[in-house]
Amino acid sequence: MEEILACIKAKYEKYRSINQSFVIGINGIDCSGKTTFAKLVSKYFTHYKIENVCWDIDNFNNPAIESETYKAFVSGSWDEEDLNKYYELIINFSDATRAVSESKKKYSVVILEGIFIYKPQLVDIFDLKIYLDIDISLGRKRFAKRRSIERKRPFDIYDEIWMLSHLRYESEVHPKRISDLVIDYNAESQPVLHGNIS
Repeated sequence: MEEILACIKAKYEKYRSINQSFVIGINGIDCSGKTTFAKLVSKYFTHYKIENVCWDIDNFNNPAIESETYKAFVSGSWDEEDLNKYYELIINFSDATRAVSESKKKYSVVILEGIFIYKPQLVDIFDLKIYLDIDISLGRKRFAKRRSIERKRPFDIYDEIWMLSHLRYESEVHPKRISDLVIDYNAESQPVLHGNIS
């Protein structure tokens, strides 16, 4: 992990010579460890006294779509039209873009982590794109563990909403292919770097 973090910092230092701020994206399927990884990156920069801020894309969810999605799902009326609506509209990309833009005025490093962030509506804001690659079965296990503590959402949403949406995202956006760093994050304590920074 230390080597990966040092690699990220080296990219930041190279970029800082010509720009004011550096925007990092951290992407992957639900429960891939994005929040954990983002916190590590933030802490690493803080250690070097580099001011940074970390945003979760969930902060920019469309509340009406979110409510509509889960009501339809738990009522049993969930269908492909609902899934398409979730995939297309769950994130308010203009709000996310605005928040990052404002943060760039105050912080040297801005981190945005979450699902769907490399869609065309947002991808151009990033100076470094990171993708956390895990087995879907592990994501499902992590969600089961999280749900046993929080019990906020039905377990089936992982397969029937999140996973299906992510598979569509992969086929349309190809997030691994367009990322600067692809990290095998199946073992959070022993990440493996698959793609390197050019």
